[in-house]
Amino acid sequence: MKKLIILIGLAFCSSAFAQKIETLRLWEEQAPMTIKQIDVDIYNARNNVQTVAHPEIIVHFPLENKANGRALLVMPGGGYSNLAFNHEGNQIGEFYSSHGYVVAVLKYRLPDPAYMDEPWIVPLIDAKQAIQVMRKNAKSWKIDPEKIGALGFSAGGHLASSLAVHGSKEEGTQPNFSILIYPVITMENGLAHQGSRKLLLGSKLNSEWEIFHSNEKQVKPSTPPAFMVHSWDDKSVVVENSIIYAKALAAEGIKVELLLFEKGGHGYGMGNPDMHGNVAQWPNLSLAWMEEFFKNK
Repeated sequence: MKKLIILIGLAFCSSAFAQKIETLRLWEEQAPMTIKQIDVDIYNARNNVQTVAHPEIIVHFPLENKANGRALLVMPGGGYSNLAFNHEGNQIGEFYSSHGYVVAVLKYRLPDPAYMDEPWIVPLIDAKQAIQVMRKNAKSWKIDPEKIGALGFSAGGHLASSLAVHGSKEEGTQPNFSILIYPVITMENGLAHQGSRKLLLGSKLNSEWEIFHSNEKQVKPSTPPAFMVHSWDDKSVVVENSIIYAKALAAEGIKVELLLFEKGGHGYGMGNPDMHGNVAQWPNLSLAWMEEFFKNK
């Protein structure tokens, strides 16, 4: 009997200290622009999501005694060809939720004309819907709808910055701040990450959509502040992507903090000090930046 009581007590304790995770589809019906529906996600050889069946958010909730009323929408990268959903998605959700944030990791559709109309705008449609869903659930999730940030890596950083410059405060589709980690920013030939550029723009290469998706050209006074991280030795997405966006924000008088590290390369996610050096400090530095941001709001 004593052993049974101990086991029940342990089970109660583990459930009390377990962080809750929920999956929520962005649309009850078929997602907009869909022309070919699949039932389950398709994965590539690296176990990254290659084709998304239903856009959704995986929501990581903090423990009640740690909740701070803030939230993040996380967008994994993958060059608009796949989603690095583990090290740029769920691991990020685990980290920030352990620090009190409600974290929604976005499984957004990747631009593919075989599955959707107007693929060059579909990822942004999904991102806008995701942040609206978060705000609609603000009361039940116990978050402040005016304390929601967009965090993105690489091509996901392009999507997060797209949400910042193209989102609407009136429609509830603009984040209150952004965190951009080795982000793709521009679609202009030369500085652009060519894989992201070709896959996102597709048939719209060298059209007005190239300017639309060059986010350094879309900054306006209403664009929210940003915390940015990049490495000088990034050979995939050159550091100038972050620099031109930071300059555009500063030119409008918008708060921006850009951290440039000597090494780190690209695609490191949370980072590992032994492999990536000082850039692995960025998660804790972002927490400090957010504390200062909310204190001064």
